[in-house]
Amino acid sequence: MQNTETWYKAEGDCATDEFELASYLLFEAGVASLEELDPTDDGRTHFCFYANERLERDRIVQQFPQYHFQVSEEAALDWVQAFRDNAKPVQVSPHLWVRPPWVDFSPEDPDAIVLELEAKTAFGTGEHDTTQGSANLMEKIDLREKMVLDIGTGTGILSMFARRRGAKLAVGTEIDPVTLPCIAENFERNGFEKSDCVLGYLDVFRSGVQFDVIVCNMFLREFLPMREQVVKLLASGGKLVLAGLLLTEKDFVLQWFQEAGLTMEGEYSSREWWSVLGYICEKK
Repeated sequence: MQNTETWYKAEGDCATDEFELASYLLFEAGVASLEELDPTDDGRTHFCFYANERLERDRIVQQFPQYHFQVSEEAALDWVQAFRDNAKPVQVSPHLWVRPPWVDFSPEDPDAIVLELEAKTAFGTGEHDTTQGSANLMEKIDLREKMVLDIGTGTGILSMFARRRGAKLAVGTEIDPVTLPCIAENFERNGFEKSDCVLGYLDVFRSGVQFDVIVCNMFLREFLPMREQVVKLLASGGKLVLAGLLLTEKDFVLQWFQEAGLTMEGEYSSREWWSVLGYICEKK
């Protein structure tokens, strides 16, 4: 029987550039959720996980001595209520704020865009460095009357941001059907009639379809198989925003830019994450 009164905690650390691998290994070992702790100046990423049972926590800890886990116990909380009580508006970029539905907020900047959304079964509440990188670079683009594609739209945050900034159309793609109700709810909550989100991979678009701006916030290993399709979908003179990249992957991505006929126009970095804005020259 699971213990519902106590949470068994393990707190560890690793080199910052190894955190993605550590996350993968821990999830494979059975960790249900990994919390990244406040950054420090020691060049390492600190994180923790919780388990319902001491034996389960200790089993995982023993597999990874390299992460220097320290174990402890905490009284169980109503995590949903604790999250709601501590939720605050998030400034994603200079002109984009996100607030939870139950939090009232009005920014001082009259030109700021405020989106009301809840992640639920999708990714993207504006707090992650990669979403912030995407939004910051999108602010460098005049989106008025543009056709925008948001690959892996998650909660729809970047698609809605594009629409609010004047995009003629902002199509989001998702491959996980469980995200669709969340996306539809978020668009409706923010005053849009529909989300223009499509379920499937990039081959859902008919031959010849192109976009003025493409935004892709995902890990490099997920992006690489679709990179040629992305370039085909990008109109002549179009802009590409890539996020979800690690700083250590910068040189590789810029080499691919050169091979694909893309020129870097801007970049954004935060901790170990790197995002890039590029444009493609006129296609023949």
